Amino acid sequence: MSEDFFDTLTRHAVPLDYRALAALKHSALALDIYTWLAHRLQRVRDHRGTKVSWSNLKEQFGQDYGRSKDFKKSFRLALKQVCLVYPDANLRDVPGGLLLKPSHAPVRRTEILIDSGSTD
Repeated sequence: MSEDFFDTLTRHAVPLDYRALAALKHSALALDIYTWLAHRLQRVRDHRGTKVSWSNLKEQFGQDYGRSKDFKKSFRLALKQVCLVYPDANLRDVPGGLLLKPSHAPVRRTEILIDSGSTD
């Protein structure tokens, strides 16, 4: 792993809820959707949302599905499971795809301040 790649990962890291990962471990698709939403939803800036088409979703998540109808059915089922463990996910099914709205990450970021012990 290059230093630049590592720095990018560190700067843009999104904490995931390990309880959610455990709950979704039975489904690779649900795990993929959860991690994608965790990264994607907090980067939506337009309050009206960002639409992602079913064809884009199938290209990213469903290349093993022959028919789009089969992919949509599986994706929607997995998405319901993901929304149960990621209740802050603000999205909705719209004609032609999903509308992603600004959302908090599944785990809120925290900062730790370390007292150096200096009395200056």
